[in-house]
Amino acid sequence: MTSEDTTHRPISMPGQGPAFGHATGRGPAATVTSTTRYLSGAAYVDEKYAEIVVDELVGESHRAVVPSLGYDVATVVRHCFRAQRLWLVQNVLITAILIVGLIWVPAPTVVLFLLCLAGWFLLPAAPGVSRRRSTRTAAIVVAVVLVLFCLAGPLIGLLGAVRDGSLGFSSVGTSRIGDAGDDAGSSAGVGVGQFVIIALAILAALTWSRYRMITTIATDLSRGRPTGALRPEGPEVEQRLRVIGDAQHGNIVLHAGYEPFVGAGRRIGAWSIATELRPEPEHRPRPAEDPEPARPADPSARVEIDPVELVDHLRRRLAALRSHQLPVAQQVTGLRLRDQLISSGTRWEVSTLIDDGSRLPFSVAEPAALDAVIRAPQTSARHFLRVTVGAPEQAVVAADGRMIMPAEHQSVVGSTYLHVAVEGGLLYMELVATVLGPIQQRYLDIDRYEGNSDRFNTALREAAVRFATDTTVAPVRLVRSLRRMMSLPGAIHRADREAAEEPVYDFGARLDVRELAARDYYANYMQRLDAEKYNRLIERRATEAIDEFLVAKGVDTSDFSAKVNFHQYNTTSIAGSAYGPIATGTAASATMTTTAPAGGTSKGSGK
Repeated sequence: MTSEDTTHRPISMPGQGPAFGHATGRGPAATVTSTTRYLSGAAYVDEKYAEIVVDELVGESHRAVVPSLGYDVATVVRHCFRAQRLWLVQNVLITAILIVGLIWVPAPTVVLFLLCLAGWFLLPAAPGVSRRRSTRTAAIVVAVVLVLFCLAGPLIGLLGAVRDGSLGFSSVGTSRIGDAGDDAGSSAGVGVGQFVIIALAILAALTWSRYRMITTIATDLSRGRPTGALRPEGPEVEQRLRVIGDAQHGNIVLHAGYEPFVGAGRRIGAWSIATELRPEPEHRPRPAEDPEPARPADPSARVEIDPVELVDHLRRRLAALRSHQLPVAQQVTGLRLRDQLISSGTRWEVSTLIDDGSRLPFSVAEPAALDAVIRAPQTSARHFLRVTVGAPEQAVVAADGRMIMPAEHQSVVGSTYLHVAVEGGLLYMELVATVLGPIQQRYLDIDRYEGNSDRFNTALREAAVRFATDTTVAPVRLVRSLRRMMSLPGAIHRADREAAEEPVYDFGARLDVRELAARDYYANYMQRLDAEKYNRLIERRATEAIDEFLVAKGVDTSDFSAKVNFHQYNTTSIAGSAYGPIATGTAASATMTTTAPAGGTSKGSGK
């Protein structure tokens, strides 16, 4: 992908027009949503988060973009770039202070750094500070400080030699080190003063950096603020941001690796059933004087149904959960329906899901293409009807209009993926339930900046809290940030070359910005209950809708109903070995028959 715009050639279906294309004409939301706000603010709280987002979504410039739900990915990426620049300045200032301190006052600087290193390892993580402590990062930090400390003496000697015009590097360096040692021994107060000066200089740099970030969060990411234009990036980055902004509104998900439901969180349940499409038997009442029994149904008879028609009926019935005909308090206002075409992102040189001109994944499947995939389930791409229920920001209002409880952002997102197919004369139904945990608390804590007029004192407190961690890792972060920023254009060009030249290339998405910011689990048990509640509601409505459709088409649904009841209500599990009859449920019975010696029989039963 170059900085020049590319005219995309759509892939067409014979006689039906384009099948796959690129989403266009969808700009960012008029206002910053709550989720966009928290995800953008995460970049100013966690430097690692900003780095990962930029590397994956911009550096890997030919990977697919996961469709977003309730947030704008392009806005989040732009804030990640802005936050990266602020983090870079902070790390530059701290590292510069440490280097100057090592040259002029090495002993107090090393003591300060070692105290920060000890605090980084031993002290509990403060609120808002990541608990991740990389052993590799710690080893690099220790190695860097030891090398700089060993070089401090020669550097002082070199500066003294240059100042005195002498070429006697070793002697001057040795004498000055000795003089420094004598001065430190004779005046402990001077050493303490130098220690305080270095610490205050670092604290000032941290305070300035936190103040800038807090101001950005409080102004540019305030609630209900219109989406504003941020500083433009380079031409290659800007083109990628345009691609991201459009592709997030698509309905195609190309995934990398094993997990196909990228951005949906972790799977909490999955089941599938297959049922015969036999016609409903005729229940003709037989007169008592008619001895002729009813003729058995033809076992080869099948009812032909259109899976596209079934999916349309399923979509309508699920949409009724949020119908305005229901009382407002009973509407599932956070429910969203979306057709998604999911397939592996590993693609050969020629693929209908990849644009030949730009070597970018297509993000939109036209309705005719979706219908064709639904009717041909043996393709490598699979259609899912994704039903998502995000915890809605809905206020509790009494019958007289009084507000009982204001709307709250819970941020748990449950998704149910439904797949139906007609194949071999059978109906196949697949249901996968996922849950995306709430946004991490340290990212949600940006709310405390809103309306806070005392930003300087807030920045000073946060700088003191982050002092040990940010001072310890600043040199390593600086080197890593410079390397990433300088290598980003090269990474984009490398992705251009590999996507164009490699016969097999992985275009699949590896992460989603919302999933990256999520907790590993629920914040509390009530969130788990909410996720299970909506999953059960969707499960029940989906299976009822399919049953309704089959009955209307004259299909015998007894087998379908029995299998659905087994999956939805069967809670019996047996671990280990079991001997003898076992029965569960109301009016259940079990009988075991064995052959007894001497021609007798022995029976056992359980009820």
